[in-house]
Amino acid sequence: MDNLTPEQRSYNMSRIRSSNTGLELRFFKLLKDNEIKHTKHPKGIFGKPDCRVGKNTLIFVDSDFWHGWHYTSWENRLPKTYWREKIKRNMARDKKKFRVLKKQGYKVMRIWGHQLKTLDKIIKTLNYKENE
Repeated sequence: MDNLTPEQRSYNMSRIRSSNTGLELRFFKLLKDNEIKHTKHPKGIFGKPDCRVGKNTLIFVDSDFWHGWHYTSWENRLPKTYWREKIKRNMARDKKKFRVLKKQGYKVMRIWGHQLKTLDKIIKTLNYKENE
């Protein structure tokens, strides 16, 4: 059961950004700091990828919760409300858009929110070793 009124929930949800989220901004900074040329939110591409690197590599930066990372391991702890269905719809939509984009010849990458710290550590380690 949701502990907020429908009006409060609606207000809270309206504040959630769909682009330039905290995760995306951290990822873009990683790319910029490492001089990796990229295009943020490229226009006219199905599925609205967060980033394009090169001509045909598309990157989606997705939060663990909203896109269902390991959903089956915590699904039963989520109240049987709108949220279960919302996350399942997100997962199905993601599957479809990745399949369509791959058929169109794109390389599709997904960066999960929990992977950003690890990715940052790997890049910093590689840069450090390179500068020795």
